[in-house]
Amino acid sequence: MNPVPQKKVERLRLAPRCGAKTRAGTECQCPAIRGRRRCKLHGGRSPGAPRGANNGRFVDGFWSADAAAERRWARWLAATFGRAVTEK
Repeated sequence: MNPVPQKKVERLRLAPRCGAKTRAGTECQCPAIRGRRRCKLHGGRSPGAPRGANNGRFVDGFWSADAAAERRWARWLAATFGRAVTEK
C-alpha cells in the first residue's frame, strides 16, 4: 500500500519548479516553496535580511535605502544634463 495519498502526489507533480541553475548547469527540478520562486535548497525558505536597525551596525547611513535612492537620482540628473549640454 502506498503511504502517500494519490491526491498529494498529483499536487506535488503539478507544483511549479525551482529552476535555479545547478552546478551541473541544468535547472533544479525541486518544487518551489509555496508563494516563492525557489525551493528550500536555493533560498525559497529565507525571507532575506532584516530591514533597518535590526540588521548590522550602522555608522553613517551611506548604504541606507534613502541614500542609495539619492545617489541614483544624482546619477540620473548628471546623465540627463550631460546629454542636454552635448546635444547643443
